[in-house]
Amino acid sequence: MKKVLVIGGATLDTIISYEDMETLVHQRQNSQQSYLLLEEGKKIEVTEQKTSSGGGATNAAVSFKRQGYEAAVVCKLGKDAAGQMVLDELEKYGIDLSLVSYTDKMGTAGSFVVPSLKGDRTVFAYRGANANLLPADIPLDKVCDSQFVYVTSLSRASAERLPEIAKQAKDHGVRMAVNPGISQLKLGSSFLKSALGGIDTLILNYDEAMQFMISLMQADASLRESVETANKSSQGADRLLEAKISFQDSYFNLRQFFKEVLKLGPKVVVVTNGAEGVYVATKDRLYFHKSMQVKVVNTLGAGDAFGSSFVGALYAGNSVPDAIRYGIVNSASVIQQAGAKTGLLAAKDLKEAVSKLDKSLLTEKAWE
Repeated sequence: MKKVLVIGGATLDTIISYEDMETLVHQRQNSQQSYLLLEEGKKIEVTEQKTSSGGGATNAAVSFKRQGYEAAVVCKLGKDAAGQMVLDELEKYGIDLSLVSYTDKMGTAGSFVVPSLKGDRTVFAYRGANANLLPADIPLDKVCDSQFVYVTSLSRASAERLPEIAKQAKDHGVRMAVNPGISQLKLGSSFLKSALGGIDTLILNYDEAMQFMISLMQADASLRESVETANKSSQGADRLLEAKISFQDSYFNLRQFFKEVLKLGPKVVVVTNGAEGVYVATKDRLYFHKSMQVKVVNTLGAGDAFGSSFVGALYAGNSVPDAIRYGIVNSASVIQQAGAKTGLLAAKDLKEAVSKLDKSLLTEKAWE
């Protein structure tokens, strides 16, 4: 059985539903934003409450396990009841917990997940022990024992070790996929940029991609000068590929982002955009896959499901188009359930669902 080493955060998620949900939509010139309304001073009746393990590392590890991989997780928990609940759940899923570390200085990370009327969610996040995952807690020698490594969001201290992890993987011929979080990217691009030479697959959502490109431009004056103003306007399903994104006096678009990042080392770069779909770039091709139209219960864990399923399928020998389909199907299954893991499909069911997926949802084109 193939082994995967998953590195990142672990949390205890509490998902609630409550009576009389209200939202306020704020219209801007080019966009609109929805806000949850919670009346100050009012006691709000909770109609349902569920608690389960969460965090990028645990979600991805369970996804890989259900796909048929042997998954070991590197994360940090507090020595508390919440940490024990996370451990107990992961043990039931059959995750290798031998590399989990512990601290009595902070509690286990936690989040309170508040769903919205349209199925999205707002998350109150306590970083806890995740912020204390130190370089010493990441065993480099275990990288060599794995078929591939999957890294989710890391705190600043542990993020500093990302280039070292990538070098270890590259030196030993171990493929490595990275799905960093927005908070990590806001710290600057240096750690991720310096690691890209050893990263095989980079997965970001649209906001993270914009943040990373801006960080690259801030750090590199020549890049700012070389980025041409995006003049094209696309109205089709893949409109974000050409849509202008402003930074200071320059503009860039997703197509330019892909070109710049592919130059830095990765063979595959992925940008997800929620309900719209997902973009994938390789040195030869650009792909866009529309999202499946399903009833959304909660979007929690959708990104983890897509990234882990895409990478699991790709590294198992599937083509890029089929790997995209695996990611799309499993993330669509997850958002139809309340928790981040309950909708994850077993390998057989996932393969069967992919075989039934409408192939016309995916388009591809060569680089111009």
